Amino acid sequence: MSLKPLITALLMLPLFMVVHAQEEKNNQLSLYIGPASIARQDLIFSPFIHQGLSPLVGGLKYEKNKKIHQYVRLDYSGFSAGLETPYDYIYNGGVDTAYQHSFTFVALRYGNGRYLGKSDHPRSMIGGAINLDVQAMNYQYGRSSYFGYFSTIGLHAWYKYTILDTEKSRLTGRIEIPLVSWLARSPYLINDDEFIENTFSHNGFSTFFAFLGDGHIATWGELHRADIELEYQYKLSEKFSLGAAWRLAFIHAGKPVDLFSYQHSLNVMIGLKL
Repeated sequence: MSLKPLITALLMLPLFMVVHAQEEKNNQLSLYIGPASIARQDLIFSPFIHQGLSPLVGGLKYEKNKKIHQYVRLDYSGFSAGLETPYDYIYNGGVDTAYQHSFTFVALRYGNGRYLGKSDHPRSMIGGAINLDVQAMNYQYGRSSYFGYFSTIGLHAWYKYTILDTEKSRLTGRIEIPLVSWLARSPYLINDDEFIENTFSHNGFSTFFAFLGDGHIATWGELHRADIELEYQYKLSEKFSLGAAWRLAFIHAGKPVDLFSYQHSLNVMIGLKL
């Protein structure tokens, strides 16, 4: 099954929305920056819970607000994680210091939705989204290291509620869950024959699609995940707004063995009306 056409179409969505931006009057470009924390347990690599902090993660979101709400969002986060501070080990009579594990996450999301109700200021909104998540992990064990991956292309459903809406302030809450996903995950034997075959080209682009091609369709029974967000915006002027956003990203995948991941982020948001 070739996933390249689907990935290409998803990557073109931000360009499509920018081209049509001039047709709308209520568009906003938002930048999110701030710290984040992670606690992750992947039994493929370790029975332990690895925790880490990142001083700075970032996101960029473009959204159009009319009868149909549309958005494109790109997020990046990177973590150094481990059980404890880096430890020393002896190798060839010398003392070396082990590296921390490194996790790199990139997500691209496109979604649209509609307001519920017929009032002039409806508070509830419901919609769907196409999400591409790519997570790359490097687990360091002294002299040895192992590469791991977790990637999904999913159709998600989301609900957003406006808690507070005044002339200057706006507070919203949002939850999103997957309906069906294409799930690709590291093999249980880590570097099995198929993994080696996928990386044989030494081409990052080809290897990425080879890993994705080894995935399968996963529904809620196998892949449990939820994104919960609270976002506050304060209108500084007709053009600019400032705010804060908190987000919890939870993942549980059960096959071939359990993976649990909890990621918290607290971002400063800077908005620009277009």
